[in-house]
Amino acid sequence: MTTTIKMLMVTLAANLAMGGSTWACQTWICSVASAVAVDEDGTVGPPDLGERDRPTFLRVDPAKKELTILAPESRRGEVTKLDTVHEVEGTHIFSGVENGRNVSLIITAEGRMTLSVIADGVVWSVFGNALPDAKTKPVEETKETLEATREPAAPEEAGN
Repeated sequence: MTTTIKMLMVTLAANLAMGGSTWACQTWICSVASAVAVDEDGTVGPPDLGERDRPTFLRVDPAKKELTILAPESRRGEVTKLDTVHEVEGTHIFSGVENGRNVSLIITAEGRMTLSVIADGVVWSVFGNALPDAKTKPVEETKETLEATREPAAPEEAGN
């Protein structure tokens, strides 16, 4: 009986490690395409960020449970902690709380991103796209790849 329980535990641990590790380590780079705010009186317009620049690129890291602003430079490195991380049929759902505001984020399997920030009397809706970080490459690597694959110029073009 103890051998059966041990085998069951080993199988369960292996399934969790294999099934969860790919998803848990997946990070995304998100671009912000548009953002709109709706106030409790029905006013619709751009979100009021005070003197701060609007985020344009984000990184979502489920393993760290963090949403990090990548751009603009003035906001780079700002982090929002995510309390919950779920996957439902290929859609990834994240939520957290920051400075008394609820932050909810959805990334679909097709790469669409929807972010909402809910505060007292206002809702911000942000829309954009998400790309798995594993599909992005550092700029230096991309330049090297382009140079290595570039065909040499034809002799008649080289002299011009």
